[in-house]
Amino acid sequence: MSLWQPVGLGKIATLINAGKIDSSELITMKTLKDTGAIGKQIKDGVRLMGRGAEQIQWPIHLEVSRVTVRAKEAVEAAGGSVRRVYYNKLGFRALLKPEWFEKKGRLLPKAARPPPKQKDKVDSIGRLPAPTKPIPFSTEDKEVAST
Repeated sequence: MSLWQPVGLGKIATLINAGKIDSSELITMKTLKDTGAIGKQIKDGVRLMGRGAEQIQWPIHLEVSRVTVRAKEAVEAAGGSVRRVYYNKLGFRALLKPEWFEKKGRLLPKAARPPPKQKDKVDSIGRLPAPTKPIPFSTEDKEVAST
C-alpha cells in the first residue's frame, strides 16, 4: 500500500501568489516540502490533486510521484507540464535532505529505476540533486522508452 502526500493545485497557486514559489522554475517535491505545501513526512511521494484547478492561469512545470487526470489537464491547459517521477526511499532522502549526505561525507546515490509493476505509472526516473529546469517533454521520448 502506498501512502501519497496529497497537494491541491489551489494550495500551489496560493503559494505562488504569496511569492513563496517561483512559477518560472521547476516545482519539485523538495520545493513543495520547503515551502510548507505538504507536511514534513513524505512516505512514498506526492500526489497532485485537482482541487483549486481553476486558480492555475499561468504555465507551471511540476515533478511529482502521481497526478490525477483533472490536475494534469488543468496544468496542461494553462501551458504547463506535469512529469511523474520515481524515487526509492534512499532517493527521497537525497532529494529532500541532500545536506545529510554531505554532512556524513558521502556522495549522493544514483537514481533507482522503478520496479516493473510501476514502470507504466511513471514518466521518468527522478534526478539527483533536485533539478531546477524541466526536461523537454516530447512524445518521441515516450515512444522510444516504450519500445
